[in-house]
Amino acid sequence: MRLNASINMFALAAVILVGAILFLVAFNRIDMDMAGPLSTDNPVIADGVCITETNPVIDQMTIDIGSVRGDVARLVAAAEMVENRMKQSNLFAHGQHPSMQQGLADLADWVRHHLPVLFTTGELAQQVPPLLTDEAIRQALTRAGTDRIRTDGIEPASALATDPLGLHQIILARMSAMSPTPGTTIHRGRFLSADRRHLLILATPTGSGSDTTVARTLTGFFQDLDEELKQHIGNGITLTAAGAFRTTLDNQTIAKRDVRRAIWWTTVGIGMLLLATFSHPLAGLLALLPAMVGGVMAVFIFSLGHDSISIMVLGFGSVMISITIHHGIAYMHLVDNDSKNDIRHASRETRAIGLPAVLTAICAFGAMAVSGVAVFEQLGWVTAMGIGFSCLFVHTVFPRILTADQHGGVPTNRHFPRVLGRLFSAGWPGLALALLTAAVLALFIRPHLATDLKAMSSVSRETHAADELITRVWGDISSSVYLVSEANDLSALQTKNDRLLELLETEAHAGSIENALTPSLFWPGRRRSAENVAAWNQFWTAERFRMVSAAVNQESAALGFAEGAFDPFLTMITAASPHSTTISPSVQTLLGIHRDGNDGRWRQMTRITPREHFDSQRFYDRLSDISAVFDPAYLSQCIEKRLDDKLIEMLLIIAVGLIFLLALYLADIGLLLMAMLPPAFAFICSLGTLGMLGRPPNLTALMLLSVIILGAGVNNPLLMVRGYQRYQRFDHPYFSVVRTGLFMATSCTLMGVAVLWGAEHDLLKSAGQISFFGIGYCLVGTLLILPPLLKRRFENPPAGAEGIAWRYRNMTPCPRMFAYYTQQVDPLLSELATLVPKKTDTANILDVGCGYGVSACWMAEYYPSATIHGIDPQPERLRVAALTLGDRGRIVRGAAPDLPTMDVLLNLATMLDMSHFLQDWELEKTLERVHERLLPGGRLIMRSLLPRSTRPLLTRQLAHVALRIGGRQACYRSQTAISNTLDKSGFEILTCLTSGNRTDMIWHVARPR
Repeated sequence: MRLNASINMFALAAVILVGAILFLVAFNRIDMDMAGPLSTDNPVIADGVCITETNPVIDQMTIDIGSVRGDVARLVAAAEMVENRMKQSNLFAHGQHPSMQQGLADLADWVRHHLPVLFTTGELAQQVPPLLTDEAIRQALTRAGTDRIRTDGIEPASALATDPLGLHQIILARMSAMSPTPGTTIHRGRFLSADRRHLLILATPTGSGSDTTVARTLTGFFQDLDEELKQHIGNGITLTAAGAFRTTLDNQTIAKRDVRRAIWWTTVGIGMLLLATFSHPLAGLLALLPAMVGGVMAVFIFSLGHDSISIMVLGFGSVMISITIHHGIAYMHLVDNDSKNDIRHASRETRAIGLPAVLTAICAFGAMAVSGVAVFEQLGWVTAMGIGFSCLFVHTVFPRILTADQHGGVPTNRHFPRVLGRLFSAGWPGLALALLTAAVLALFIRPHLATDLKAMSSVSRETHAADELITRVWGDISSSVYLVSEANDLSALQTKNDRLLELLETEAHAGSIENALTPSLFWPGRRRSAENVAAWNQFWTAERFRMVSAAVNQESAALGFAEGAFDPFLTMITAASPHSTTISPSVQTLLGIHRDGNDGRWRQMTRITPREHFDSQRFYDRLSDISAVFDPAYLSQCIEKRLDDKLIEMLLIIAVGLIFLLALYLADIGLLLMAMLPPAFAFICSLGTLGMLGRPPNLTALMLLSVIILGAGVNNPLLMVRGYQRYQRFDHPYFSVVRTGLFMATSCTLMGVAVLWGAEHDLLKSAGQISFFGIGYCLVGTLLILPPLLKRRFENPPAGAEGIAWRYRNMTPCPRMFAYYTQQVDPLLSELATLVPKKTDTANILDVGCGYGVSACWMAEYYPSATIHGIDPQPERLRVAALTLGDRGRIVRGAAPDLPTMDVLLNLATMLDMSHFLQDWELEKTLERVHERLLPGGRLIMRSLLPRSTRPLLTRQLAHVALRIGGRQACYRSQTAISNTLDKSGFEILTCLTSGNRTDMIWHVARPR
């Protein structure tokens, strides 16, 4: 069996070639970031974005060097090797630990020489006096005489003379705030775990960890380094690197694999399904073409205005292809099953049934653009454009690829439509089953009102194990809160840090945070320096100074130190300590200070470790005026709140847009409510099924479910309702094609999302599950709920139903509104009742330019035994007229003056509001042919528009627009001109009068002479 159309192979090849080129261009801009940037209109989110962009918090890497036997010497050797290789690779920015080791030494030297400006009143009162007793001084000088003083493994930069009593260690103890976990010590400039089995190295890559190229380079570097460690250090030493780069690479690897599998299997599965159900294999393959072209065009157009496209969009692309396949399937089903009509008829029927579904899908997915999450915004735009381009392709390019090739054959593949007809015929038992199912599943609804942002990414088992090791040994560093202070110069930054330190000390005293490490602890600003110096001077009274100096001199002499060996220390006690703002670069790095190379501003990053009773919002409110705050937990809460607001906003937009479009295309409250029953059924059943499976949807899932059901799932009931509106009965052959296309398209969509169900990436897998349930339940609701309700509405009118209103009650909005206008506003029918003959034996009536058949229906009821013959050039109007007249009329397509061939003579002919569409010769020829068909004594009734109107009327303007669209020009005539034409055509005018209160419309009643 061959296809009912010929294929323009050149056009088809051109489409495939152009589509392949556009896809390759767009494919180069794929972004592996699954979450994407967030809206920064919230100050908390703005702070978080600012900190992650200007400071490498997110990209910071944690490198653990482990030893099975706890050999610290081998750990140090391995760490030195790792640091050397990192420095040689040029892959890492400042922050490597050789600079930390030098920074600690420089810091210790600074502290020894500036003790008076560093001690607070509390420290002087509580921690210094125990070091000033005679016994303590003796022990300190004795240790100094036998060994050089070390500060936790760091060689002091100056001699013992600067601080023989070790007062500086009280200040350096503040460095414990740098320790990731309790018990951590600093060993030779590196963090050593409490069990002495792990060394920690912190580093920042020169490139962004979210850059897949950087992530792949770093992964290869650490893999090679691990092998090198085993060769040079030996077994028992492990290297574990954790950071954003691993998550990025895992996302890329997993997502690419899922996307490749999804697109491949979806395309193959849909192709096989189409081949199995179309009577011609080529028709099934061509039905897939519009969706694929629409998807490629959407991705390409989107890439023109954006730097990158999220891999999530391509992953969901398989779903997008299956969603946009409705139009192509319906079009090819009509071509493949209709040998009587041309290609334009298939396009017209597809557009009439499917356009509302296309617009609702575009509206729903377009609303995702306000979601506040870049990946969903991209998905919304690309899917909406894909659906639009697919529809546009069907009605513009497809007619160029397919050309009419009618051969009168009948397709042989009729089994599937018959089986599908039985599925749609479950009747009232099916409706009861659907309601019972919804009631049972509603008991399992357990919505989870939190957004898990971590679900935006998936990691491998190796990455998960690395993160667990880092957390077990060093704590959850990612849960720290970061503060960033900035100023134009270092002095101003120190002043700001003084205020910051006061607030942090208050928070630490309240027990909400651990003691934080800030530069003001070692380089206080002017005010804090003055306060500390005043406390120092008050502490060192003359009596205390005398006692300490005497003890130092006495013990030093006894231990053999040179006379005056500790004079620098004794002089520092009484001498004024000048304020200094100079911080060596190594110490700046150690304390998180750096100068931005772009704007030249100084910035200070401070890490805060929250305690159990930490109040994120209160902390942010207190600190946000001084520093930008990056609190991952609070940021997540704000993002969740933002998504919650955006979800409500998006749902309102979708709901309002959907109701507006349904009201526009259905114009019937009853049908609108029917169309919304399957989506409501799908919402309840989807949420209940997810709850029953132990996967209650979060806000992100609810957003996706809403868009899927209202954007894609609602297509099923909408196509059913529109199909019934258009064809009026279930067994109409075209309605069978619509149902088959509907079921096929939804099956293809389900196949696409089912492939995603097996994805490794959590987000893609969740999207597949939610989409499958949402669309699947919409189809089930359409199969079980709508058929009995629609059949009762359309095919079983109540007893006594009659009149024009009932004939048009179930029609599409345009003819129904026209019928209402003609009955309630236009005086046409009431005046026509006074002009038509009062004979009851009228048998045949011709209505030239019958339009939607309103006047023909009126005459059919006025003359119960008459047959109405209608003619009109517009196929859509003829279709409506034929449906409304039923067996009371014969409606044919034609344009005056070419009247249909008739084997009977007419009792009555009407030409209502159509003479201005005809040129003079056309009107004259039409009247002559009507004259030939009228019985002696028959009547011709005309209502004509005159050239001028006393006031502008909407109907007249609409008529002008319709003419211009059709490429024609109105030909208005005066009353005299019309009378002369009637006279010339052999008619005798019986009546001539105006219509209603309009002076631009005239009635003529005539009979053959």
